[in-house]
Amino acid sequence: MPTFVNRERELDRLHELYKSDSAELSVVYGRRRMGKTALVVKSIEDRDDAVYHQAVHGTTEQQLDSFIADAATVFPGINRIRKDWENVLTHLAEQDAIVILDEFPYLVDGNEALPSLIQRLWDHNVADTGTTFVLTGSAIGMIHEIAIDGSSPLYGRISKRPNGKLEIGPLPFGAAMTFFPNYAPAEQVIAYGIFGGTPEYLRAVDDTQSLKGNITETLLLRDGGLHEEPEDVLYRELDEVDRYFAVLKAMAEGNHKRNEIVQAAGINANSASYYLSRLRELQIIEQEYPVTVDPSRSRNSRYRIRDQLFAFWFRFVHGRSSRYEVFGADAYDELVEPHLPDFVSSSFERLCQRAVLYEYGDVYTFTESPGQWWDTDGREIDIVAPTNGDTLLVGEAKFQQQPLGYDVLAQLEQEAPEIEWSPTDGDVNYEYALFSRSGFASSLEEAADERDDLGLFTVADVVDALSE
Repeated sequence: MPTFVNRERELDRLHELYKSDSAELSVVYGRRRMGKTALVVKSIEDRDDAVYHQAVHGTTEQQLDSFIADAATVFPGINRIRKDWENVLTHLAEQDAIVILDEFPYLVDGNEALPSLIQRLWDHNVADTGTTFVLTGSAIGMIHEIAIDGSSPLYGRISKRPNGKLEIGPLPFGAAMTFFPNYAPAEQVIAYGIFGGTPEYLRAVDDTQSLKGNITETLLLRDGGLHEEPEDVLYRELDEVDRYFAVLKAMAEGNHKRNEIVQAAGINANSASYYLSRLRELQIIEQEYPVTVDPSRSRNSRYRIRDQLFAFWFRFVHGRSSRYEVFGADAYDELVEPHLPDFVSSSFERLCQRAVLYEYGDVYTFTESPGQWWDTDGREIDIVAPTNGDTLLVGEAKFQQQPLGYDVLAQLEQEAPEIEWSPTDGDVNYEYALFSRSGFASSLEEAADERDDLGLFTVADVVDALSE
């Protein structure tokens, strides 16, 4: 099982900071389980000038003692320094040390003045040294308050070249596949559609077992390793947790517009913006707009659960424990498997949107990232990708267990002109791309042979494209 995947770019940026002759400050942040600790530990592998400290909750005296103990293993002379944060950090900076404070917000909980102290050090004491400070944090809002927002103490001190602000997000599909290489393409799409790109979740997948076995043992069983993960995250990060549970449950049940979520969740409409904003801040949900629409001028937005494991949990696990008890060994077959194609379809659509860039990248230059389009009359198109010419690529992606029929193309041809998009010159030309888990009807295959504006792609094609 891989232990360090697809963080080479971030690793290179840290190494560039370490090589600098100037004082450098980096902030590495992102949700828990994304691999921040693995990244920073990997970055100082085989170095003898780096202090790594994993912060924990405690008084500032306890935290300082623990930090000095870690630092003394690399710089023994630190034990002779007067014991306060300013003197200790200044001493390490004068040694051109790399100082990594993992989960820095815990230290701030113990000593609220610490960010301002580091600000003062940066402005005066360490400016002429070759030190590098790396601050990591999972409390995204707090990291913004400490270092990123315009009013934060460390604003403007983070290194610019290379950029020391590293936001660590989920792994893309191509990297996630390294955790389950033995699965067939459709199984890989399903696994990614459930476990997402969080490294710690992906490590729970054993591809020598069936998908059924993995889902049952990690998520459905009460003692499964991820059975309580979404609940734990929400209780750790939020107050009024019941309200957030209601919002996420409403979204998992198919309510994506703000008014739908408010009604289904039973929350006050005036409070909805706050709850949605906090969930967006934690990168659990996201707000989307139709492709080709200017978000600043549109009110036709949707919300979706962007973390696949949370989406699965709120649809299939939360509030259903008694049903799993009743069905016993048949619970997966009865309650989950029949609904998996529908559940995975949204994740498959996004993979196909990404695959368009690879399948058509040599033909067109796209001016926007491919995405979904919808209007207020209920029309939807899974894939829309504007180009810098007169071509608008449109497509559908179906993760159904039947071959995709000609009717899908006919409807796409009918609805595509409803998209408000104008080329730089002339009339719109449409390029059609259809993606299917289960192949295509013979009528579609015949049409693709006869037309040069129609492409047909299997799930294996998508996996191959995203593996490059």
